[in-house]
Amino acid sequence: MIYEKENRYIIPFDDVPSPRAEMPEISVDERRGNFVEVETGFPENMSVQEAKRCLSCRRCLGCALCWAECEPEAIDFSIPDEELDLEFDDVIITKGQDNAFYPIDSKLGFGSYADVITDIQFERMLSPTGPTDGMVVSPLDGEIPKRMAIVQGNPDSEDDQILSSLILGVNESIIALDRTKELEVVLISPINQAFKEQFLSEAEQVSGLKMAGGAPDSVERKAEGKPLILHYTENSQQKDEPFDLIVILTKPRISSEIESLSRRLEKSVQ
Repeated sequence: MIYEKENRYIIPFDDVPSPRAEMPEISVDERRGNFVEVETGFPENMSVQEAKRCLSCRRCLGCALCWAECEPEAIDFSIPDEELDLEFDDVIITKGQDNAFYPIDSKLGFGSYADVITDIQFERMLSPTGPTDGMVVSPLDGEIPKRMAIVQGNPDSEDDQILSSLILGVNESIIALDRTKELEVVLISPINQAFKEQFLSEAEQVSGLKMAGGAPDSVERKAEGKPLILHYTENSQQKDEPFDLIVILTKPRISSEIESLSRRLEKSVQ
């Protein structure tokens, strides 16, 4: 049954993963003769539990905000569930938008250092509607980097993957350089023949961008507050250089759900 409460329409559910946490309050006696806040707020463990309850279930919790905001009233909670059998002449399976990628070598510091991010995260940062309004900043301290490295996370990938990731790396470098004064970008990746023939000469003309043919080895930070040290190989020579931000070019992969659907329908992923 749908009922109205404080100008919101709410539909009760019997299968919510866990009940909403009750806000802790001081006792009635503690409230007398003072202006102490009645609600004390969630302690850390309860805050974490409540956040997981809201963010992990991925289902409708019956808040009905969608219903309240839908001017055409296109949402109808009273429609019962039903299964439909539909016929199609063909089915096309796409990779989807889950942004899955192959594992990154832990030695490159992704997941260990906040200022080591993926090309997907960097692309979001460069977006005018992103978390930094398009500004290039270090997620570690919010400072604008002076030196940035873009490195190939899967240097043993196929030629077509190396080519596409190199093009992405150069494009992201151009945008970052355009928006950040005195920025220096070093792009470290194997450079295959197709890129050399089609794009290398243009990439080398980008002011502030250095193309380094090689592969990253590891990333470390000598001490807190110090830049990242990137160990990499360029033209068979070992190099160790400091950087304020490191972006890892990822190798996209198809999610297990899409692969399973592809097998069931006996269709290749487009």
